[in-house]
Amino acid sequence: LCLGGARRPRCAVAPMASAAANGAKPHGGTPVRPPPLNLSSWSAFPDLSLDAEATAAQAALAARPDSELRVVTWNVWFDSVEAHRRQVALFQELLQRAPDVMCLQEVLPGFADAARRCSALTSVYDISPQGVEPYGCLLLVRRDLQPSFSAVPLPSNMARTLLWADCGARLPGLRVITVHLESLGTAPTRRAQLQAAAPLLRDRPSSILCGDFNFDDTKTWGDWQRSSPAVPPHRLENNVLQEVLPDFIDAWRTLRPTDPGYTFDGQTNPICIHDRGERMRYDRMMVSALRGSRLRASGAELLGLQEISTCDWGLKPSDHYGLLIDLAVSDVDSTMEESVVATGVLGTAMQALSGGARRLLSLR
Repeated sequence: LCLGGARRPRCAVAPMASAAANGAKPHGGTPVRPPPLNLSSWSAFPDLSLDAEATAAQAALAARPDSELRVVTWNVWFDSVEAHRRQVALFQELLQRAPDVMCLQEVLPGFADAARRCSALTSVYDISPQGVEPYGCLLLVRRDLQPSFSAVPLPSNMARTLLWADCGARLPGLRVITVHLESLGTAPTRRAQLQAAAPLLRDRPSSILCGDFNFDDTKTWGDWQRSSPAVPPHRLENNVLQEVLPDFIDAWRTLRPTDPGYTFDGQTNPICIHDRGERMRYDRMMVSALRGSRLRASGAELLGLQEISTCDWGLKPSDHYGLLIDLAVSDVDSTMEESVVATGVLGTAMQALSGGARRLLSLR
């Protein structure tokens, strides 16, 4: 049996006992300065045993042509409930899908240390060396992409940073940035954080920004508890993406325009999320549509939907679902128009539009 079967509420800032004691609210609640985190009680994670899974992932990666790229973003949940068991399940699923790049958020130091100690993982992936204290982002990039890792702090009351990998081989010039935008009702801070990321993307036509953005594209946090939406569609926080990153597409929405794609779903993941009404697409992957981009989103799916097989009470690997995006990589540099048309968003009609309108419409 899996111990600790009581349902646990979601906390957006600190492990749940700390959050409850300080009155913190989940995504979109009243902004509060987070309390100091004391994560020492579960800072050490046991060694990971992933030899068979890593061997299979290596074979899958070797068979993948240069014309394909697979990237996953996943908030792994810093809660203590069955933390090691969830880490094992999460990496088993990731390795089964063999992404070229894994972008993880809410990573505890112990989680990161266990991944870096795992020779099976490090034989396949280079792992970002930057610290994650008190919790942060981690990148795992297949070794033959020859990644170099960098990070910069963001304007934040929650120690948030931008972490990225620049790739020197296989797809030279590829830049993948991951971020965990500020939690709670802090839209101005999230805007400032996106604005800080934008300059790192402008000079990289083959680039991706992904992670936990902490806002949805169709609703405001708490709308399910209101008689009418908090704001009309034209005032949704999601519009900041068009304003700050006008040359990037939201891969899931582009590929699945009618699928809500909830990555945080209290209805289907009630063990990890206390509010069954909270069904939000917090996690995103923004793909460059700049002139010269070689990337075109071609497939999208969610990970972590199944209960952990060694638990009999419904626990899943995280309170978030992972977001997997497959991308087609062109042989030669393509124009922004070709990249956007290839996504199928607007089809051949895009060719007739003026440059300014084309840029705006390519986002949806």
